[in-house]
Amino acid sequence: MDSSVTSLSDQRLLVQAEPFGFGPTAAIADFFPHLRQRFQFIGYVGEGHTLDLQKRLPYDAIHCLSTGADLGNIFAQYDLFFTALDFAMAEKALAAGLPVCIYDPLTWYWKEIPPVVRQCSLYVAQDFYGVKERIATEHHCFGSPRVVPPIIPGTLPWRGKRQIILLNLGGLSNPFWDQEHTLQYARVMVESFLRAMADHGATTVIAANAWLAGELSRFGVRNFTREEMQEVLLKSKLAFMTPGLGNIYDASRYGTPTVWLPPANDSQGQQRNLLAEHGRVDGAIDWSDFLEARIDYRADQKLVLSQIAAAACTVSSQRRVQSRLSRLMARKIKRLQTQVVSNCVALTYEFGWGGAERVAELVLEQAREKAK
Repeated sequence: MDSSVTSLSDQRLLVQAEPFGFGPTAAIADFFPHLRQRFQFIGYVGEGHTLDLQKRLPYDAIHCLSTGADLGNIFAQYDLFFTALDFAMAEKALAAGLPVCIYDPLTWYWKEIPPVVRQCSLYVAQDFYGVKERIATEHHCFGSPRVVPPIIPGTLPWRGKRQIILLNLGGLSNPFWDQEHTLQYARVMVESFLRAMADHGATTVIAANAWLAGELSRFGVRNFTREEMQEVLLKSKLAFMTPGLGNIYDASRYGTPTVWLPPANDSQGQQRNLLAEHGRVDGAIDWSDFLEARIDYRADQKLVLSQIAAAACTVSSQRRVQSRLSRLMARKIKRLQTQVVSNCVALTYEFGWGGAERVAELVLEQAREKAK
């Protein structure tokens, strides 16, 4: 714990994560231990898969919106609101009279900075390519911006021999996929991965959110806590993951050589392309590598998401496409299984580490300001 923290704040803190992909809720889970050291009372409000990681953490209260809980009544119980990436929820909290803190790892990505950013008490941008430059040139769009390093504690030395090849299904969220389509695509990805692994002696681990893990348990798919997942990464010699920023920094921290799966949304595609431009990609599989679906990830978001959804449906319905995917995975495994460390490790030297504790300290500063 930071030595500057001398006492717990009695300001009641409500936290929340945007229900889009797994990155925002994973970020909140990373912040939680540091927030817990600074606040007497912390509640979480959310629904769906965002609760998977949070339910296992020692919150003082968890409010599930899918059970019909009244958001106005929830806001009334707290003094400060902190969200990972949910600008719409930030607006609702502001309207309810709460000071709002926003964590945003995608400052570089937005075509326009959401207006609520200028109105919030604290806006925390995670450093990445182009972040500081954008804040400097568009300073009028930001009310109280602070830039923090990536939310990782730093790189870790490897412990013993790495024997796991990991398939991480986190980040398969797309508003144009319903649950059934998500399940079909996830099943195809698992089956293709297992076929690709048939000639390799490594231990396989397949990770997913609680719902997918339950639906695909016969394949050995599991839902892990954040701590368990970190242990898996530490023992993985190769990983297949979607190119979300949380996964990118996991590859960076643990040095795990990684094959980036086809992007499930436009920001994932842009992030992977930025990594490629800076020589930080170990391996990648794009939609165009195994079907006729060349996607411009910088195009209009709705168009990109619909194109990705159509591509996923094609993969789920055509055996020959699935065979191509499996062969691609097998080639990536063969090429990268002897690589010692991920090219993503360089990100920690470019942007630093220790952001999670810094974020918690900034939120505490806002609580102290409100208490004055």
